[in-house]
Amino acid sequence: MWLFDVFAWLYNLTPFTGALLLWFLVLVLTACATMKYPTRRGKLVGFGISVVGAVFILGYLETLVLNATGKEIKGVVINLVVMSLGGLGSGLLAVAISKRPSKAEIEQSLTSIRNWGLTVFEYLFVFILVCSLVLAAICLLLWLLDWPVVSGQEVTGLLLVFLGAASGCAIVSYLRRLMKWEQLGVAVLFGLLLFLLPVYVQAIWGLVSWSLAAVLGFHGVAGIAMGWTVWRQRMEWRRS
Repeated sequence: MWLFDVFAWLYNLTPFTGALLLWFLVLVLTACATMKYPTRRGKLVGFGISVVGAVFILGYLETLVLNATGKEIKGVVINLVVMSLGGLGSGLLAVAISKRPSKAEIEQSLTSIRNWGLTVFEYLFVFILVCSLVLAAICLLLWLLDWPVVSGQEVTGLLLVFLGAASGCAIVSYLRRLMKWEQLGVAVLFGLLLFLLPVYVQAIWGLVSWSLAAVLGFHGVAGIAMGWTVWRQRMEWRRS
């Protein structure tokens, strides 16, 4: 037990021990990712780890309650995090951008996008499509009944999300048949998803303010139903 006591004493010695441990962990994870995968993709993963880690550590530092001396030391720790992790991430990104991927890496990337990327986007857009369609029908009925929580703006937003999700499903289907432009297609799908999510949240905000539990329960049941359907399909594919 004395080992835990020593660790607790060292951890409580300064309020920045947790941030420094996180900083060291991010450095180790970045190094492991770039050393295990010495390719362009590995450098991009390392860049993502270092940037996300730096943002998380800076957010953690902002939550600390410090005295005047601690605030001065906090500035030093922030500079250390920004200069080390930010510089490391910028260097990895520069190398990844300047280094031309090999044919094997390009083919591997396209295969991963076909096998996983398009499938994930297809499931996401189908989930949004079904949820927006059901909620649009419910909200339209409530709006016609003069339900005070629902307005015509919510119904219009849900219908817009439904059309956007249907467009996403059509793009995924088109990319599967075309067997090219996968990377550009995934970028378009990602942009469309980023556009639809805020519109969807704003459209159902009236229902959220009325009953958050009902909205979460609806999406939970829809997620479970979709997961069960996907699992059944995969089991049938394996049997065949």
